[in-house]
Amino acid sequence: MSNNLSSQTIPHALPPIVGRALLVSNDPTVVVQLTSAMQQFAIAADVCSDLITAASLINTRKFEAIVVDLGLGDQAVHIFERIRLSPSNGNSVTFAIVDSSSGADFKVQPNFVLPKPLSEALIGSILKPALGLIIRDYRQYFRCPVTVPVLLRIDGKAQIPCEMMNISEGGLAVKTTVTFDPGTPVKAEFTLPVESTAFDIGAEICWCDKKGRAGAHFRGISSEQKALLQDWLSRKIEQGIPEPVARLFQKVQ
Repeated sequence: MSNNLSSQTIPHALPPIVGRALLVSNDPTVVVQLTSAMQQFAIAADVCSDLITAASLINTRKFEAIVVDLGLGDQAVHIFERIRLSPSNGNSVTFAIVDSSSGADFKVQPNFVLPKPLSEALIGSILKPALGLIIRDYRQYFRCPVTVPVLLRIDGKAQIPCEMMNISEGGLAVKTTVTFDPGTPVKAEFTLPVESTAFDIGAEICWCDKKGRAGAHFRGISSEQKALLQDWLSRKIEQGIPEPVARLFQKVQ
């Protein structure tokens, strides 16, 4: 099989804020129809024409949505099993494109089914309810660039001033003059822009490089602070979503 991957990205006026999709199909009509529709929903699409490349991508990249054209052959249906076993894509929103005359026998059910022949109205009617799921999955992995001071405390004693590079629901990255050992438990103290509440979160260093950068996973975050962080990240995402897409999302929430 050929190893063919192309990236169908959204025009500059409509950045891929909502998330990224993997479209697995070798049908030119299907590719044009779906990439065009995804652009309207601010979803960037990587197009892959064979199952071997698709399986590799599912194991190595994060996608908020994965669309598989079962017209690629009998093995296409098994891609959904691989998706659910993938550490990065286990929660991705999945779509199966099926021949309406033959159907399909799924061991792992996709979230949505798109019967051929596809039409703009059909695709839109399925993408609209899927949008909320896609955005929620995107938010879990979304890393927001932000520059604020961070104080990392070790054993309640050593206090190391750092500068935040980005933050997500699960952790943060910082610039630092100190070399950390992976696995080191720390407390991260910081305040996010336009937030009055200071965060004080237990974390664990997961990586540190020779360029003065380190990353930490949150390990002890209270439900109150978790809700505050989720709300702040959601607002950051929504600020970048094009207005037409934001209206669609509000309708399906």
